[in-house]
Amino acid sequence: MKKIFYIYLLATISVFAQESQIKKADKYFSKASFEKSAQLYTTLISGGNSDSKILKKGADSYYFISDFKNASDLYKKIISKEKDSIEDHYIFRYAQSLKAIGKIEESNKWMKIYEKDIPEVIYKANLDKLESIKKQGNKFEIKNEAINTSKSDFGPSFYKNQLVYSSPKKNRGLFSKKYKWNDQAYLDLFVATINKNSLDSLSNPFSKELNSKLHEANVTFTSDGKKIYFTRNNSNNGKREKDENKITQLSIYSADLIDGVWKNITSLPFNGNDFSTMHPSLNKENNRLYFSSDRPGSLGSFDIFYVSIDSNGNFGKPINLGEEINTKNREQFPFISDEDKLFFSSDGHPGFGLLDVFMTKITNETYSKPLNLGLPINTNSDDFSLIYDETTKSGFFASNRADGKGDDDIYSFSQTVPLDDFKYYVHGTVLDDATDYIVTGASVFLFDEKGNKINETTITTNGEFLFVLKPGTYKLSAYYPEYIPAEKTFTILDNGIAETEQIIKIKKIPKTFLEELIAEQGDPRVITDNGVLMFDLPEILFDFDKSNIRIDAQVHLDKLIDKLNRYPLINIEIGSHTDERGTIEYNNKLSQERATSTMNYLVDKGIESTRITAKGFGETKPKVDCTDHKCSDDEHQINRRSEFVIIVKPE
Repeated sequence: MKKIFYIYLLATISVFAQESQIKKADKYFSKASFEKSAQLYTTLISGGNSDSKILKKGADSYYFISDFKNASDLYKKIISKEKDSIEDHYIFRYAQSLKAIGKIEESNKWMKIYEKDIPEVIYKANLDKLESIKKQGNKFEIKNEAINTSKSDFGPSFYKNQLVYSSPKKNRGLFSKKYKWNDQAYLDLFVATINKNSLDSLSNPFSKELNSKLHEANVTFTSDGKKIYFTRNNSNNGKREKDENKITQLSIYSADLIDGVWKNITSLPFNGNDFSTMHPSLNKENNRLYFSSDRPGSLGSFDIFYVSIDSNGNFGKPINLGEEINTKNREQFPFISDEDKLFFSSDGHPGFGLLDVFMTKITNETYSKPLNLGLPINTNSDDFSLIYDETTKSGFFASNRADGKGDDDIYSFSQTVPLDDFKYYVHGTVLDDATDYIVTGASVFLFDEKGNKINETTITTNGEFLFVLKPGTYKLSAYYPEYIPAEKTFTILDNGIAETEQIIKIKKIPKTFLEELIAEQGDPRVITDNGVLMFDLPEILFDFDKSNIRIDAQVHLDKLIDKLNRYPLINIEIGSHTDERGTIEYNNKLSQERATSTMNYLVDKGIESTRITAKGFGETKPKVDCTDHKCSDDEHQINRRSEFVIIVKPE
């Protein structure tokens, strides 16, 4: 009996001990003390605890401290255990962890599952583009700088002929306070001298006024160097401020250089205790501050925003850069160059590793499609906080790649080839369908997917057309007198494959009635037996004794307008008709009014009047002949119409 009691007692003590350990691990996790929570969750899992919550928090703990081997092992167990019910962000982190440890094919498999909403052709295009970037080779020469330590060194910023960067506090003693996330000392700002695009080996604390007991990192300066913006933990009079989960978020602060001392340290008005605002970068004009934040309204976990700064130093409202730049994942570490190139890091755009560095060009408030900077800036690890000097074509960035000295290292780089966006173009020619000869002089028009004409050219003696394009769907239209206009729709994928060829074949207009040929071609027009090319569009009808354009007629006319916009060299004749009732003189007058009314509708919608002739035929060309029988109201209605034809010269 005593033996059973002792066994029960030991089991009870073991349960209580495990529950205590779980509470302790959860407490560390909730306070973002991931180094310690990872250790405790590992002990629990090794002891046989396979609870999904424990596995997930253990995996995330390792992920957040960049221990991707242990993270991937635990994510694999989670996915195997929960299968179809697993949340998407665990699949994403598993794919990223696999990529970080070099298992690229397996990572791509899981990333495809994560990106299930992206069409297969687009997903493949993204992979193809990365391969194209690889084939371009290295665009930079890089160097690991001597200032790096065994800890985390990152966040470089230009300051006069110096570099200001972030690194854990030094020489603070054995019992100095540590940052719980990775169990390292809190970050301070340090400064080193730039010497020929590289750094001297010695560095010093940047400012005793700015460096505090908390984090200071990622700075930017006004052009005159008299104002600084920097990232620091939320605090009030040196005391941390916490959110409802007892976590201290990050905010952007400013300070002024007065008589060689940084003063007036101020939290910016768009900070908040419930979200982070960080990584400031100021443009050359000092009137726009870019930053990253996970504030409400963000598209992903972190987005890039900007605020305008007026001449009095007042800040506007934060503006999200939008879906061209921000994704459902992380966009951080923005840097704006003097020529309005915005560099940033992202794990949401297609990349080689975790955070990759991208560049976008800002033109008239629009952002070009982000360009992955490629090798060797980007690796299968985190590559981030890049800054760039337009004059020297050089700069600095940080990375936690495998060959570094510490957790994060600062690298210098020199650009060796231009940072050009991918250039895509469509080229081809226009051929006679019967002979395959080039139709010299044919006009080629390019339209976007909304039907807007964006370019045009003429086939000359070299026989080809060429348009430079961005990725998207387009339509080509070819026209030449005495030929039936032809169209071709195609799509340019953002896959790094620059060249797309399109051959357009056009048919000569025959002398005789050839509806079968046109139907076989799928062309929206028919040929009449008198050599008239007619749009296959329902005639518009009129009320008895009226010439106004009815609502149902407007629908058909709008379709005609679309065709005329797509064939800008085509002119049309509007032929309007009446039924047989009324005098010949009256019907001639009424049909002309109907033709004019139809033409005015087209002109009001933007069709040039020189392309249109309007002719009334009275009752002379009925569709239903009423001479041998009395027409019904419906038959009279058919005769009250406008038709649209293109008069062409027969072959």
